[in-house]
Amino acid sequence: MTAQGHARSVFNRAIERRNLLIAELTVREIGQVSLAEALALTVLIGERAPERLERVASRWLRLYLDERPDASASETGFVAAALRALGNDRTREPAARALAALISSP
Repeated sequence: MTAQGHARSVFNRAIERRNLLIAELTVREIGQVSLAEALALTVLIGERAPERLERVASRWLRLYLDERPDASASETGFVAAALRALGNDRTREPAARALAALISSP
């Protein structure tokens, strides 16, 4: 396994185990992450460090729009609202599922 492949495995395990410190350290080793990986980290930050969520969510929204430049204003508004919901214990999971479904659709 390559060093980057190993780092990606460590990152995925850190996400599964909800270990923010290890996830953030390994994402730097990986470099270019997928939109789904960036979302997983954003969700974890919403859970473990909600005071940082707004900045991280803004970055994720920019990544999303770079990947989907034809996104409508209503879709962009939906994404922004779902990202805000990641900071709330009650709405985090539904918002994360909605965003994951959105990025997995063509």
